[in-house]
Amino acid sequence: MNRVDFTVAIPTYNGETRLPDVLDRLKSQINTENFSWEVIIVDNNSTDMTAKVVENYQADWSKLISLRYVFAPKQGVEFARQRAIEKARGELIGFLDDDNLPDAEWVAQAYCFGKKNPQVGAFGSQIHGDFFEQNYESKIPENLKEIACFLAIVERGNKPHLYNSRNKILPPIAGVVVRKQVWQQAVRKKLCLNHTDKAAGLASKDLEVLRNIQQAGWEIWYNPAMMVYHKIPNSQLKKDYLLNLMRCVGLSKHSLSKMTLKSWQKSLAFSGYIGNDLRILVLNSIKKGESIKADAITHYQTEFLWRTIKSPFLFWNKQKKAKTKVSSYQTFPEDEYLLEQIATAFEEKSFILHAQKILPIGEEDFHSEHLEILLRLQDKIGNIMLPGQFIPTAKRYNLMITIDKWVIGNLFTQLSQAARSNNNCVYEINLSAASVNDEKFIDFLSQQFDLYEISPETISLGISESIALANMKQVAKLISVFKEVGCQFTLDNVGRANLMPDYLKKLPIDYLKIDGKLVRGVTNNQENFRGIEQIHNLGYQLGIKTIAEAVENSNIMANIKTLGVGYAQGYAIDYPQRLLAGKKMNIGNSNINTVNYRTLQPAVA
Repeated sequence: MNRVDFTVAIPTYNGETRLPDVLDRLKSQINTENFSWEVIIVDNNSTDMTAKVVENYQADWSKLISLRYVFAPKQGVEFARQRAIEKARGELIGFLDDDNLPDAEWVAQAYCFGKKNPQVGAFGSQIHGDFFEQNYESKIPENLKEIACFLAIVERGNKPHLYNSRNKILPPIAGVVVRKQVWQQAVRKKLCLNHTDKAAGLASKDLEVLRNIQQAGWEIWYNPAMMVYHKIPNSQLKKDYLLNLMRCVGLSKHSLSKMTLKSWQKSLAFSGYIGNDLRILVLNSIKKGESIKADAITHYQTEFLWRTIKSPFLFWNKQKKAKTKVSSYQTFPEDEYLLEQIATAFEEKSFILHAQKILPIGEEDFHSEHLEILLRLQDKIGNIMLPGQFIPTAKRYNLMITIDKWVIGNLFTQLSQAARSNNNCVYEINLSAASVNDEKFIDFLSQQFDLYEISPETISLGISESIALANMKQVAKLISVFKEVGCQFTLDNVGRANLMPDYLKKLPIDYLKIDGKLVRGVTNNQENFRGIEQIHNLGYQLGIKTIAEAVENSNIMANIKTLGVGYAQGYAIDYPQRLLAGKKMNIGNSNINTVNYRTLQPAVA
């Protein structure tokens, strides 16, 4: 890994509309000729087009500055920042949020300050509020000045100064520069205030990180020459948002206070903290009664103080609950390895699309190719991982929407690049329950059809029967929208146990794909034989074509034909082959790279 002098790290979640402003500012940085630097975007499992935005900027980015895409699979900004630390090549790492606009000299000023002050472990920016939806000319509204720090606004004068540990004041991480080695040595990977969002009841992760650095003996400074503008929308100035913000920060105070105390001091300090907070709370109440103008601000401060008083009790309650969960919590030791493989696959484009033929075996009228699209993951030494190995982990960490969108986007990209008719093949794409239940998925798929000019008639969306039964309303809506434009639908993994004609009559399905477990046992199990017969007969009555998957040998094929099933898929028909973009995409010709799946277990779609 080639080292650079300075890294700008930008964690983002669904930042497709915010990132362009930040990246445009970074493209325009000045006075950076005498050192090397890079920008990394840390995508925290976004479900929008964040990755595509980064890809578009990479194509038009300066060759002198590296713009890299990094994927953080665990949800939460603290995990994204830890991923940035792991992936950054710079000795100094400057953090910006996707709503932070750096001044033209921010990178240069940050690098110079870090080089001149080796005793400083971290240093923060001067941050002004950019109230872009109101005519405030980047000035904070008068009624919010007293709580500006809670909105990550830092205006502490035009001279650098040390953040004294006794004052317990520290900057927000946004706009902070840290030394990579200092973070790695001082900051714990699992923070006490570790969570995914404010709904978890805690905040102040930034302060915990910097407190770790300060407790390790490093200085933390304020450097006003590093100027940042924090874009604050109207939604963050509303009463409900501000109350929730103050509530979460207050509930975090006990954990932060404990970090500065020695063991013997903690019990003694507790009563002192509570007494002081109660005193301020009383004064605030008096102030609130005396001044109508101060009512709003004192209301926010009162909420903060009440939550501060409650924070030790919340902390103890969380600890108690955590202990009771330890014995029953199921751990998956392979998850960390698989999460790294999934993250690397997004970063290095090592997910691979394969395709397997579905062919007619009866009297069906067949005018086009039919292929099921299968996802594979190739590790760094070239081994192919089947979905059964990494999809369970992806589900546990809510990565399925991101994976589904990757499959669709990359398939459509390949189809748009291929010199072939749009109507001579049907591509079957499997959808997860997460995508089916995602309110924005319909809009996403509609946009993809328009963006790549893909004919909907060439796409069949596959939905597992268990997903359909558990989410009938969402599935019916999805089918209704895309049936109207010409898409086909496959009900996948259809088994005998759940077979109910009534729900099939409500869903205009084109194909019933019979569960591979039934198909594999058809040659030596009469129950399986009768189950397949029942599914096929029901499909025939409803005008739905049937597909038998996992047809792996000639004996299974003979039984399937006897039952009248119209289509078959499996090793007896075709082995999965890599789908590649090019001038031609004829499955089975020399343009397709074949993997020897005979050495693998039966494929898991």
